[in-house]
Amino acid sequence: MDTLRIGLVSISDRASSGVYQDKGIPALEEWLASALTTPFEVQRRLIPDEQEIIEQTLCELVDEMSCHLVLTTGGTGPARRECGLRWER
Repeated sequence: MDTLRIGLVSISDRASSGVYQDKGIPALEEWLASALTTPFEVQRRLIPDEQEIIEQTLCELVDEMSCHLVLTTGGTGPARRECGLRWER
């Protein structure tokens, strides 16, 4: 393996709709750059908190983009419609 492929997924209704700028993916990228010595490339996804979209995105990153690792971030707290927490446990 020459280059590690990493999928970064930020799950946020408001950030994905442009209400505010996502800070999760840039923070993960900064941490990865300081923590890894292996060359890596990143596939970024900013998506709403919708179970079907989360499932599709994770499958796409692993099956189609061949990511070796997928990290997720998102959720400012529990909400009635929160889907992301099920995937991050």
